[in-house]
Amino acid sequence: MHRPVIEPTPDSPASQAVGVDLDGTLADASAGWMGGRIGLPLPGAIEALRLLARHRAVFVYTARPRCFLPDVADWITWYSGIHAFVDPNPERAYYTAVGGPVLVTSTKLGAACYIDDRAVHHAGDWGATFAAVARAIGLDRAGILVQV
Repeated sequence: MHRPVIEPTPDSPASQAVGVDLDGTLADASAGWMGGRIGLPLPGAIEALRLLARHRAVFVYTARPRCFLPDVADWITWYSGIHAFVDPNPERAYYTAVGGPVLVTSTKLGAACYIDDRAVHHAGDWGATFAAVARAIGLDRAGILVQV
């Protein structure tokens, strides 16, 4: 199924944003992130982030604990030259600062799209989606975990 272009419109705050995952998407995650380490930018990631930030509101989301979010914001600012800040509002549902600074959050906000290394795209066919998820988590066709 082909997805239509999602134009940013004032009446749809989610349409104005793009969410980008940090580890494994912007930053190399091969060394892990325990202790707050952030890997080097992945090839093309910073250029893509800059381009996205010129056209949409961009937020970077991560599963890291909140105490590490300031380091993530500093990492984004250091490598991209775009000011990044930690989301001060735990109740936020949307981020709409098109062309503005990058928001760093541990929440998946409303967005036109998400960029994530662990995502499975759902295009309306649950059979295909479940097959992709089953492969990713090691289930066979009968729904039994495959021995690794």
